[in-house]
Amino acid sequence: MAMKYQNIMEDFVTMKLDEVIDDLNCCKCDQCRRDIISYALNRLAPKYVSTDTGRALAKVGLMSSQAEIDVLTAIYEGAEVVRKHPRHPVPKK
Repeated sequence: MAMKYQNIMEDFVTMKLDEVIDDLNCCKCDQCRRDIISYALNRLAPKYVSTDTGRALAKVGLMSSQAEIDVLTAIYEGAEVVRKHPRHPVPKK
């Protein structure tokens, strides 16, 4: 039987991006969202869990002010990079 595991940081980064995306002044298309999330995840420590207890404990740890600041910083930095270098044509104004 294969052990199931998950990086709960993925869910946390996605949730935080949903909360702040309107404040980021960047494209909100699926490609740009994925790029921002990928950027952030590559700069944050993963939080792998394999049990419901582990998931609950890790989520409690992610609710700390410093963890939230770290995630939001990575998201804002990712949005800046994606805004400057989107991987799709930018409509002319």
